Amino acid sequence: MKVRIIVGQYAYACIEHESGAKTDIRLEPGKSAPASLREYAAEQTKHAERLAKMAEIALRAAAYLESN
Repeated sequence: MKVRIIVGQYAYACIEHESGAKTDIRLEPGKSAPASLREYAAEQTKHAERLAKMAEIALRAAAYLESN
């Protein structure tokens, strides 16, 4: 993994994965890059948990419809 911090109008962490894929994450002003990346990760984890709950509800609703 390679991580570069690019600063212009906004700051970004430019991450190159072992697979060669690249991800850019905008960093929050006034925070260190590691703190900003941790906050981003926490927000994304919460979002993923909400999506997983919605997916589970959709699957249960589909099963309900098929059984009735």
